[in-house]
Amino acid sequence: MANNSILEEYVETLEEAEIAEKKKAQKKSLRKESAFGMALIAPYILIFIIFSIIPTVMGVVFSFMSYNPYNTADIRFVGFQNYINIFNFDLPISKSFWSSFGTMFIYVAIGTPLAVIIPFFLAYYINMKPPGYKFFRALIYFPNIVSITIMGIIFGNMFAGDSSGLINSWLGTEIHWLSGEPWKDDILRWVVIFIATEWWCTGSNFIIFAAAFRDVPKNLYEACEMDGGGKWQKILHVTIPNIKSTVTVCLFNILIGYLGLYGQVIVLNDFTNANIMVSPTMFIQHYLSDFSYARITGYVCACALMFGIVVMFFSTIQRKAMGEHRKKSKRTEDCIAYFADRDRFTTEVGND
Repeated sequence: MANNSILEEYVETLEEAEIAEKKKAQKKSLRKESAFGMALIAPYILIFIIFSIIPTVMGVVFSFMSYNPYNTADIRFVGFQNYINIFNFDLPISKSFWSSFGTMFIYVAIGTPLAVIIPFFLAYYINMKPPGYKFFRALIYFPNIVSITIMGIIFGNMFAGDSSGLINSWLGTEIHWLSGEPWKDDILRWVVIFIATEWWCTGSNFIIFAAAFRDVPKNLYEACEMDGGGKWQKILHVTIPNIKSTVTVCLFNILIGYLGLYGQVIVLNDFTNANIMVSPTMFIQHYLSDFSYARITGYVCACALMFGIVVMFFSTIQRKAMGEHRKKSKRTEDCIAYFADRDRFTTEVGND
């Protein structure tokens, strides 16, 4: 008996040692996998810290200072004075900053719905798999791989303001498509900007919508059709409710991108409006890149942070408006109370 017990203890010891060795090997394997994963994402993290986190922290610090990067003698702490100056409309630079929001908001109000509606219906049509749909799918997405500089060259040459422009050559005119001041005599320029932007940006949302349509259950369309629903009823009552989360993501990305309006107005202009600041991003870039305005770097950093707050405000409103809303009705609360009382009563009766 003693020998058996000793043997059993020995076997248990071996099993415990084997289990411990396996756990040790698993932990070592997990550490290797974690180290390999960290090595893969380390370049991105490093770049993110250097080009995003550090500049953001520096911008916050500089916004509370009178900062001149080329003259250390001008550097001093001024507290909230830069932010107070932003709301001082007697300063021409503050007027210029806030006026740049007007053009941007008009652009966002017109461009955002177009950037959702156009790719939505293109994806809806392509999802029906018409003849040659693979070719058209690639054709729609192709502009998305083109840089904004190339887009500017293409549309700048198409809508050049002399006879060398493709459109003017076709029409036999010399219309100055890209000239004028914002929303006064440059309406044609903004028409061109909208056309170019939709051509350039439609591909990404088109792909997202096309993928989302595939996840909509086919039996819902069949049920809607059996109830007498047509194409519009299917879109309104089947498609949109089932891809609401996708619409939310697309709207969020579009809103953030359009609030940061910069590239389109830089590449599509002429000498009459090349330096007119039509967006906060353009305002910030103009004053930060010009050596002669180095002494107001702290003020411009405060403007950048204020612009960031505005973007966060509108993006939050969009997410709240498009989010799921679950309302607790009085009937729901009554049902919860009823079932709680019933369960308590059943438990008390059972105990008795």
